Amino acid sequence: MKGLGIVHCNLIQRILKILMLAMVFVAGISFHCGVAYAQLVDEVKVTVTSDGHIPDGVCQRMEKSVQAIGAQLLEGKSLENVQSQKTHYEELIRQVFDKVLVGYTVRSVDIHPGEELMISVGLLGWNDKINAITVEKRVVGMPEVVEKLLLEDISDMDQLFADTLQGLPLAAVDWTNGVIKHRVKDYMNERAPEFRADFDVEVGATTRVVVDIYPLLPVVRTIDLSMRSNTLPNAALLTERQNMQDGADMFVGVPVAFVRRHKDTIEELLSKRIDELEVAKFWGIHTKVDIKPSEHMEVMSRSNSRNVYVRFEGWGELGHRTKNKDNGEIMFRGIFAKQFTSRDGAFALVDFYPKNTRWDLDLGLYREIVPNVRANVRYSVLDKYWKGGIEYNFAKRLAFRYEYRAQDHISEFALRYKLHDFLALEAVMDNDDKWLRFIGYF
Repeated sequence: MKGLGIVHCNLIQRILKILMLAMVFVAGISFHCGVAYAQLVDEVKVTVTSDGHIPDGVCQRMEKSVQAIGAQLLEGKSLENVQSQKTHYEELIRQVFDKVLVGYTVRSVDIHPGEELMISVGLLGWNDKINAITVEKRVVGMPEVVEKLLLEDISDMDQLFADTLQGLPLAAVDWTNGVIKHRVKDYMNERAPEFRADFDVEVGATTRVVVDIYPLLPVVRTIDLSMRSNTLPNAALLTERQNMQDGADMFVGVPVAFVRRHKDTIEELLSKRIDELEVAKFWGIHTKVDIKPSEHMEVMSRSNSRNVYVRFEGWGELGHRTKNKDNGEIMFRGIFAKQFTSRDGAFALVDFYPKNTRWDLDLGLYREIVPNVRANVRYSVLDKYWKGGIEYNFAKRLAFRYEYRAQDHISEFALRYKLHDFLALEAVMDNDDKWLRFIGYF
């Protein structure tokens, strides 16, 4: 019986241990389930309103400040806790935000509990406010023409400051410094990325903003100017070279990217420096300028007349045996033409042969048959015979030319390649010979 009692006691102890373990397990499950189903604040959002105007950027900055306070205070807390101490938390947020806020007084704070908790803050603006804004923009170190273009690019910058400052309490301007700097930087990057802008704000009922604008590197450092004409002697342009050089030099020190962005406008401005001269208007000159923006900028100016053509050429031949058994002719030619319509005109050729001191004078008419194909007929006044020809410019530098001379019944064919603005090379063939001709332009 004694042994049976011992066994019975051990059994009871084991049953009690199992029951205790079961109770602990059930209690643990109940505890964890309670925590799992408790609702916690996961995120805090904020809205700020006022009795007056709050600029968008300033309002966003205030909302971020209140959100930081609310997140530190409420995130991770149970909604039951927040609801039970709602008044306490609202007063705490009001006091903390009111201490850092200048220019406004915190009138109310309302907490709307939820996993996405909302805090609504109402502000009361102080009485002294900005009623008007003047903005003065100063471009540092730029010529007048560049300043004008730049100010056109940023013409609505005044509105940026008005949107941020208008109606703001005077004491709250400090809240705007970071906001305005960021907005001005973004504005310049969008409208004039080649420049940076610094500003000072003189606070008052009428607030004055002074904006200083500075160029950014790289800038134009040198100008390489070339002036050419296809209808007038290049030497005739020398009288206006200094005028054009002065205009091009205005862009030294200007950001390369700005010149590139305003390339068409700058080319037009430089063209007008020639075209608006009285002598240019008289001769019907039209100038086209092409610039290649870089630190060492190239400027090419081409001035051509719509109604006159005056050129001087020098011809030298290689491998041509003339009637006088000379090895090639040397000739200097003056060409004078007057345009009547877009397709027709009259011309005169004055030729001088220095080897035998001989002159020739041709008078003629020309007509453009189809685009790039021009026919002419002319009469030699001194030798009294007719000549005719046709010229086809089939590429920018390539032209085909045919000429017939009635005096000796010679047909001459030539293929001309223009090496550059001052020299061309012709491959020539007639009834008797083949040779090369070099043509220089003056």
